[in-house]
Amino acid sequence: MNKKLIAAALAGAFAAPVAMADTTIYGFISAGVEYVQATGAKNNTTGATLPDAQQYKGRIRIQNENSRIGFKGGEDLGNGLKAVWQVEQGLSVDGDTTSNWATRNSFVGLQGGFGEVRLGRHDDAYKVIGDSVGLNIMTNTSADNAWSKDTTFGRAGARRANTALYLSPVFSGVQFAASYSADEDRTYVGEDRTDASVYGAAVKYSANGLTASLGYNHATDRSNFTNSLTPTIIVDNKLDGYLAAVSYKFGNAMLGAGYEYVDYDTYNQDSWTLVGGYQFGAFGLKASYTMVGKADGKTNGGDYKANQWVLGATYDLSKRTQILAYATQIDNKKAATANFGVNNPTIAAGADPQAYGLALKHSF
Repeated sequence: MNKKLIAAALAGAFAAPVAMADTTIYGFISAGVEYVQATGAKNNTTGATLPDAQQYKGRIRIQNENSRIGFKGGEDLGNGLKAVWQVEQGLSVDGDTTSNWATRNSFVGLQGGFGEVRLGRHDDAYKVIGDSVGLNIMTNTSADNAWSKDTTFGRAGARRANTALYLSPVFSGVQFAASYSADEDRTYVGEDRTDASVYGAAVKYSANGLTASLGYNHATDRSNFTNSLTPTIIVDNKLDGYLAAVSYKFGNAMLGAGYEYVDYDTYNQDSWTLVGGYQFGAFGLKASYTMVGKADGKTNGGDYKANQWVLGATYDLSKRTQILAYATQIDNKKAATANFGVNNPTIAAGADPQAYGLALKHSF
């Protein structure tokens, strides 16, 4: 059945004026079975292996793979101006957690010749542009490796509440983005009123199979670039994130690389990633390797290194239904806590997360 007809029928059940809106329902449901463990954590002082109770021992999980449902639409306001909106939320198809509304990119905005402005909960410009390069090859599975303060790549970008995002029109393959995520609490530490807002900008060039991007994020009074509404506050701490990413598609093949440098004020750390993929008709193969460097400025900074490999395969049963297989492992040095971007286990420093899974995904 036509998605717009379904959306109109649902909207009409709540309010007659909404039934006239141009509304689309979209999303996907994805779930799989996987084996996951994260063992090897050791005491930082003695080097002794921690007891089993403090390790994430191997187990089989029936896992939701970042499923979501969304509603989006717009209204032509005339003179080239359009109102746009979107509400998107995660779905917990495995029943482990309760899903809430508007947990994902959800906004209201205006679109026109000037570009587009969005207000709401949204990925920051650093992530929007950086993610569009396509380096996170098994995104939305436990082999996801980016866009969290604890992942091996994309540590300075995130989806943030209270965000204003601007997207420029595309000029000769070039697009610019900027964002500001407000700290609405502005808590006091002693006599100091803090401001943990995050702002940044990014630019992308895309043409003839080549996509390249640069991104920058800045924040103060916080320990890292977490998307938490209550980040750990450190007065006068200054954070800067820099990202460069590139991918090239030629025929059925894709190659890509990325580099990120994050300055946490008292120390800094970089990471790089290499990716590749090839599509054999309905069957696809993908691989990536990511390395996190030492925490320069910390005592024993080499103990914060990590690396991650990802292998993935996909098979398209139809245009909307896909089988996914993946394997990944993170090797954390004894002080490192790098983890999966999705479905991450709770780990102690030095533990090495690994996952091997098979999933089914249906998009609508």
